[in-house]
Amino acid sequence: MAFLGLVSLLVLQSLTLGTTFTDETIAELSVNMYNHLRATGEDENILFSPLSVTLAMGMMELGAQGSTLKEIRHSMGYDSLKNGEEFSFLKHLSHMVTAEESQYVMKIANALFVQNGFHINDEFLQMIKKYFNAEVNHVDFGQNVAVANHINKWVENNTNKIGWILGPFITFLFFLGEFSDGSNEAGGIYQVLEIPYEGDEISMMLVLSRQEVPLATLEPLVKAQLIEEWANSVKKQKVEVYLPRFTVEQEIDLKHVLKALGITEVFIKNANLTALSDNKEIFLSKAIHKSFIEVNEEGSEATAASGMIAISRMAVLYPQVIVDHPFFFLIRNRRTGTILFMGRVMHPETMNTSGHDFEEL
Repeated sequence: MAFLGLVSLLVLQSLTLGTTFTDETIAELSVNMYNHLRATGEDENILFSPLSVTLAMGMMELGAQGSTLKEIRHSMGYDSLKNGEEFSFLKHLSHMVTAEESQYVMKIANALFVQNGFHINDEFLQMIKKYFNAEVNHVDFGQNVAVANHINKWVENNTNKIGWILGPFITFLFFLGEFSDGSNEAGGIYQVLEIPYEGDEISMMLVLSRQEVPLATLEPLVKAQLIEEWANSVKKQKVEVYLPRFTVEQEIDLKHVLKALGITEVFIKNANLTALSDNKEIFLSKAIHKSFIEVNEEGSEATAASGMIAISRMAVLYPQVIVDHPFFFLIRNRRTGTILFMGRVMHPETMNTSGHDFEEL
């Protein structure tokens, strides 16, 4: 039996995207993943990066053929594209988010870890280098401690010394950014608060149900189209915001999530990964996704306020947005609409709160 380890690391300090392709696809994936995670963790925080998962699955897709390839493409929403067309997008996306001239910096590092003596097809090596600039490392998976140390050292070298213990197949994403002062609000049964990060290219969007309305009532309403409507409906308005400083860290077993989304063949012994290797016994045994986000305004330099308000038909404008009960959030590129993170915080009342009265929104 062959052993395969794949690592996709995305280290985000801040970022900008320059493509309009598959943003709707990533949004659909985001909502589908979120719905699965909320169904399996009733009172737990949620955090994941659909962008990270998309890039990681792109690498697995390069190694797949036959029904395994067809299943991955269908589940990722690529049916309307010509075979392989998505890889050009993923390459373009990687180039855009890592461009040195961008105001924000995003670093992407990809690696394939394989068992010593395990043969990988030359064409596959060329393709993962071309589209993902991925590294290939040979290790002895029989030496668990040595392998963990080797992979963790690689992680530290590619993530500014951020070290994590990694499983056989991991997408890892680290995000730490500073807010510029900004806010927004919506009426109806929920409020939408959008907080731009410095530079205004990306923002955090928080969706807060009214105090008497459980978040579980709001969550089924979240759809890709509704997220786009929120983004298009915001307008500037003066509002006072009380937002907790919070940190969410989560490790997700992607195997269960991807199976729920329809990706199953890659995890079974008759998976067709013959584009990766001539070894027909290879399959993906485990997939782990780790993500971390910290929301903390300390140290941020005050800038011109740029708050937004999304107003529903039954809107009642509030002078305050007080984030003291469970809320849904996402981080997105404001220009392209690409969702970078999605999640929820279930117990913000236990966290420190900061208040800001924005003078000009």
